[in-house]
Amino acid sequence: MKRILISQRVDVIESYSERRDALDQRWSELLWEAGCLGLPVPNHRRALTELLKVLPIDGILLTGGNSPVEYGGLAQERDETDELLISFAVSNNTPLLGVCRGMQSIVLYFGGTLRKVKEHVAVRHEIIINNNLHRSSTRNVNSYHEYSPDKLPDALTIFAQSMDDEIEYLRHKNLPIAGIMWHPEREIPFMPDDIELFNIFVQGTSYESNNTCSG
Repeated sequence: MKRILISQRVDVIESYSERRDALDQRWSELLWEAGCLGLPVPNHRRALTELLKVLPIDGILLTGGNSPVEYGGLAQERDETDELLISFAVSNNTPLLGVCRGMQSIVLYFGGTLRKVKEHVAVRHEIIINNNLHRSSTRNVNSYHEYSPDKLPDALTIFAQSMDDEIEYLRHKNLPIAGIMWHPEREIPFMPDDIELFNIFVQGTSYESNNTCSG
């Protein structure tokens, strides 16, 4: 099975004076359904650095949760984890998919900026996906974010937007790195399109491919 590193959100439990790494269990379920093995990683720079040296991996998933510190977030360790994982993906040509906060981290890493948006928290809306130069499609997705890309860096290109022109899906022009703003793990049942999308980036295949993560 393909081994996929998964970043985790930071939950601050004030009553216990604890900062906890946390991950929705449905991420592991979704990856398993796609034929992949999810490996959560700690928000600890030194430990993660050592893990990346010794653990063979096939892909990286940056999950949602915690706004970047630059935009009011309170989890500096989360910022460091995302930066380290993206840097590793860039250096090693490792497939990486960012979801919501994960996509925001991709935009910031490559020099872009974010801006606050309205009516994108706990709603559903239509997006237009440009699959290639000759074909586009629409689909209905969930939405749980307060910040969307504002200034998009030159290294990234838009593949889907919402009806109010917010960026919902982007890809790196030269590397197997992409980001989406909706949450595949929150769909019940999981959407086949989301599993296929994840397979595309793990395998580095085209939109028309039906390959899975297995093997």
